[in-house]
Amino acid sequence: MPGSHADVDSEAISPLRHRPFVLMLLASAGTFSGFSLLLPVVPMWAVEQEAGAVVAGAATGTFMASTVLVQFVVPAFVRSFGYRSGLILGAVLIGLPASLLAVFPSAAGILGLSFVRGLGFGFITVCGSALIAELLPQGSLARGSGLYGLAVGMPQLVGLPFGSAVAENWGFAPVFALATALPLLAIGPLLGLPRSRPKEDTGSTGVRAVADLVMATWRPWLPMFAMSAGYGALASFLPIVLTPSVATIALLVIPGTAMLTRWLAGHFGDRIAAPGRLLLPALAVGAVGLLLFALVSESESWLVAAVVAVAVFGVGFGVVQNDALVTMFDRAPAAQASVSWNVAYDAGQGIGAVAVGAVISATTVWAGFGLLGVAALVMLPAAWKAGKKGKTDG
Repeated sequence: MPGSHADVDSEAISPLRHRPFVLMLLASAGTFSGFSLLLPVVPMWAVEQEAGAVVAGAATGTFMASTVLVQFVVPAFVRSFGYRSGLILGAVLIGLPASLLAVFPSAAGILGLSFVRGLGFGFITVCGSALIAELLPQGSLARGSGLYGLAVGMPQLVGLPFGSAVAENWGFAPVFALATALPLLAIGPLLGLPRSRPKEDTGSTGVRAVADLVMATWRPWLPMFAMSAGYGALASFLPIVLTPSVATIALLVIPGTAMLTRWLAGHFGDRIAAPGRLLLPALAVGAVGLLLFALVSESESWLVAAVVAVAVFGVGFGVVQNDALVTMFDRAPAAQASVSWNVAYDAGQGIGAVAVGAVISATTVWAGFGLLGVAALVMLPAAWKAGKKGKTDG
């Protein structure tokens, strides 16, 4: 790992003393702002265009599908062109197509532009999280991951409720304009990054590389996938399921609690727990939040309970994010670990949104979110095993 040759004093230095790491955080805040603003708004736009709940969920699913597809080729890209080039390309791809959503409002246009934006998000997520381990010493990884969580969590804390509120009150065009401008502005700090390439590589390629990565990281991957599926479904359907005012509050609460608990898990994780030890309790908490939301989501007299439920989910989701990433860094090179974590995050969001959209269309909101809560409980044995395994045995 990057910190294997660092001395104790260098590992004790705050990650914020590393200038390239700070520039990466600033750029990530800008690019994730473009993502967060449109995550709840594109499904709303699909419903506004009378495309239906299936297309609303499929827009998020298409975005995440292209994200996952491109994430597998990002390590090869950065080996040739470097992390900086990957982040700049990602900022352009996620930003520019946002301005075209109003121009192409059909279902095909919405899904096509979501696909292109997802490609950009794939570059942003893999390069950004990999640079935590590439730029920082080993002893700072949990704290670096926590700070990265703040940088990408704050745009979600503000962007998710802000985007939907602006769309509800002032129309979609201002949201599309902001989602275009903010990622493009992020190119500024990116130009200050070094032309770094991966420091570690397994040497394997193709199917062998994927198989090695799966064997190394599948235990923390499953809890991360389960929580991401819940997040994708909540972010896509809260504005549709709840009243506008309550949905705005709920969309503020989820990233707020997740961001705070991810930072806390990172701040204390280097000192109080080995990688993987926090996954089991965090996953259990997140599952309880999903099941509670399923129980109260269709009752107008339980709207406060619905907000409490998403807050409980956010607590579990934040801790799982941080501990899963640090666990993967412990078991695979940075670029490959980043791919695994981001595939879990993004595939989970996409599949969660599509699955819940399909279930809601055919049955009820309760059934859709109840299914996600049960699925999270099924992953508890994998979370327990993730805390028991060391770096050498996956």
